[in-house]
Formats: sequence, C-alpha cells, structure tokens
Amino acid sequence: MNLSVVKTQFLLLLVFFFSACTKIVTTDIGTGLIPPVDSVNTKEMYLDIVSKNKADTITRVGTGDDHSLGYVNDPLFGQTTATINVQLKPTSFPFYFPSAKDSLSIDSAILILSYKGVWGDSTRQLAFRVYEILSDGAPLDVNLRADTVYPTTHLVRRGSELTENKIPRYVYPTKLDDSVKPDPLFEQASNQLRIKLDKSYGDRLLHNFDSTGAYKNDSLFDIAFKGYQIVPEAIGNSLLRINLLDTNTKLAIYFKYPGDSGKLVAGVRYFRCNQYTCGSTNYILHNRTGKEVKSFLPPVSDGKLNDSLIFIDANPGIYARLQIPELDSGKLSNMIIHRAEILMEQVPDLTYNSDAYLTSPNLFIAAFNKDSSRRFALPNDVQLSSGYISNQSMFGCYPSTKKDPFSDRPISKYSFDISRYVQGIITRHEKSYPLILYGPSVRDFVYATETSPIQLFTGVISPTNAYVPLNAPASGRVRLGGASNSTHKMKLHIVYSDL
Repeated sequence: MNLSVVKTQFLLLLVFFFSACTKIVTTDIGTGLIPPVDSVNTKEMYLDIVSKNKADTITRVGTGDDHSLGYVNDPLFGQTTATINVQLKPTSFPFYFPSAKDSLSIDSAILILSYKGVWGDSTRQLAFRVYEILSDGAPLDVNLRADTVYPTTHLVRRGSELTENKIPRYVYPTKLDDSVKPDPLFEQASNQLRIKLDKSYGDRLLHNFDSTGAYKNDSLFDIAFKGYQIVPEAIGNSLLRINLLDTNTKLAIYFKYPGDSGKLVAGVRYFRCNQYTCGSTNYILHNRTGKEVKSFLPPVSDGKLNDSLIFIDANPGIYARLQIPELDSGKLSNMIIHRAEILMEQVPDLTYNSDAYLTSPNLFIAAFNKDSSRRFALPNDVQLSSGYISNQSMFGCYPSTKKDPFSDRPISKYSFDISRYVQGIITRHEKSYPLILYGPSVRDFVYATETSPIQLFTGVISPTNAYVPLNAPASGRVRLGGASNSTHKMKLHIVYSDL
C-alpha cells in the first residue's frame, strides 16, 4: 500500500477518535486554560441553585458621588423617579456683588448641573422643574448637612417652584454634551444641564438676601435658603448621571450694574457646591405596582422554593439570595476543581424589547452571614487590595453578550468564577455560605472576611485614586433566568478530575 495513503488513513482515525471522546467545555476562559472534558480524566457536572428575589435595598449617595436624575418607565421593573436635593452657596463669606443692590438688575439666574452620562433611552425627552427646599426659619439641624451621607429614601420638604414661568425644562439627553456659549463675555461649556430660573428669584438673590444678612456668613445663608430640589416630570425613559462637585455644577447669576463710565456692565456670580459646607441627597423612588416584577417579590413569592425569574437592578434596587444545597451537604467526593462557575443568562423582553436601551448592570456576588446580616468577600476567589477589590473582571462582575438560541436576540450573560471557593469546601471542608447577588452602586463595601472589621470597596479605583462604583445609582437592570427556569436556568457548572 502507498505510504502516503497509510499516513492519511492514520490521521483520519486520530481525528475520529478525539472527536468521539472529547467535548469542548463552554467557558469564557478558553479551552487552553483548562483540560477538555473527556469523561475519563476530566469530567463536568451541573449543580442546582436555589434562587430567590428579595426586597429593594437602600444605598447612600454622598455629595462627591455621581447622582442619578430622571425618570424611567420600565415595562418589567416599574417606574423609577430620581430627584436631586443640593445646596449651592457663595464660595466665600461675606459675599458681595460689585455694586450697591439698588443699582443691580437681574438678567437671568440659571441652575447648571454637570452632566456625566446617561442610562436608558437617550432619544426621548426628559423634563425637570426646580423647587426651593422649604425654608421657614427653622433651626440649622433641619438643613442638609455636609458631614452626612443620606440614604436614597431621605425625604426633603418641597417649597415654592423656581423654574422660569413654572414651565418645565425639556431636554434631549443626546444634546447635553453639545458645546454652548450662553454669553460671549463669560463661558463656553459643554456637558451641562441648564435650567433657567424665574426672574423673581433672581431679583431676590440681588436684593432681598442682602437685607436678611444671609450673605454675611454661612450659618445665616443656611437659615435664609435651604437649597434646590431638581425634580423630573413623569416623561422620558432615562437617568442622567450628575456630578455636584464638578466645576460645571453651579448657580449662575447674570446681572447688570453701572460701570465707571455710567454705562451698564454685564456681570456674573456663581454659587457652587462645596463638599465641606454643602449637603445633598439623591432621592430615588421605585414604583413596582402593576409590573411583572411585583409578583416575584416578597411577600407574594414567599411560598416558593425557587423563583423562575430573578430581577436585579442597580442599587437602590432588588437583590437575590442564592444557595447551592449540594455544596452544603458535604456529599461531593474529593476532586480537583479546574473550573467552577455560576452561570446565569438574561431572559429577553420579547414584548416590549426594552432590553435594547435599559441595559444590564454590573453584578457582584458576596457571601452572607445570616446571624449578623453581614456581607463579605467570597473566600479565596475575590482578590483583596488596599481597601478595595481588584479582580472584578476575572471574578465575573461584567456581563458579556450572546445570541439567545430561543429568541435569536442578543442577551446578557454572567459567569462568576468560584473555583477556589468550591475547592476549599470539598477538600478542606471549609464553610459553605448563602450568597447575595446584587448590582452595587456608590459607597458599596463588603467585609474582607466573615469576622474581619475591614471593609472593601466593590468598585474599581481610577488612575487618580478615585473610587468608581460598578454602577451609577439605579442605572442598570436585568431579568435573569432563575434556578427553575426552563430555558435560561441558573446553575453551577463544575469541570473537575477525580483524585
């Protein structure tokens, strides 16, 4: 027989043999990094997960954190209304205008907010009104405090409306990054949300405040004026990300006064947000009434062992509790874990197609101590650095995209690598914990261990050492398949070898 024919037949036989006994593992880390499953040396298994939706969490948003502002009407999750309350003050006291108050005339007063981005449908208009926070001569302890980080449920009393002519300011989020030059004598700026206030309020700033002594010092200013409340109308479908300490955020008071030649001269003064003297809140309200999510939340779902759909939105939002009973049982024999991953997939919204613009958040899984209600870093798989967690990407916090074989639509998927955690349970008989699945936003920390007093930031650290959260407040949501879902089942996938 021809030698070349023999070689060809031998190669074909090898190809047939390996294709018959080798299955490529579906995992995001690549087949080159773990052994292929051959059912002899390397095996795989899937363990069931118990998954339950839990109630909305509450988070705290500090003055230096990005705030959310806007309105979302989500066909799956319900309505979200995000309001900002903030103090803006003269940069120093005593404060003066460049001329006597009787010679000042108001041109305009504009509340300007620094725009940092948008989540949701940016092609639809949003609308905003500005109100004065109720000021009735009450003592200072009812003011917003610069030394307090308020929860997103903190209510602030609303006073009179300040919006020009009491007509809301309509904006397209796609236009907010345009460059504007409101006055040739002053600034050219971009990434601003500008809301014109009524001239009567501008007159009050020029004339009446001075008569109350409010410009003499910070305490008197706090008594005279408590701050601004920026409230969205129930239109649009997006949340703006607003930074209050950025130089773009300010109250601009444009006025005229007589110059040395007797002619009127244009002037401007700015009130700004100072982290040491100004307070703020980000009041975020979810209304789940009449939406699909409502039937999956306690107390409605309390009688179920598993929820077929898991709803997660960025804090303040819904979280889920996960449990892996077979890890708790101690029945798994000793083995080498090559890969253990919690797999979860988005269940697409086929009715409204809202997933196209109400995109998925970054997620986090923490271990949970029932007795102390303490969330802490998952042992062995979460890498700890100086005050923060450093391996969000490898751990699996960020979603990737795949084509859903059932709907032929793009969906988000997550793969949380808990290999070392599972190995510790199986070989070293370490403790198995209930898990918390949620979408962290600002000021989200977990403890380093079950008993450690040290807390770690779940977001990332920027090159300038700034804390960057995994999500902006309430910005991001995803409907996942739960452990009892028939098409998008949440599960623990393990690739292992027997010892």
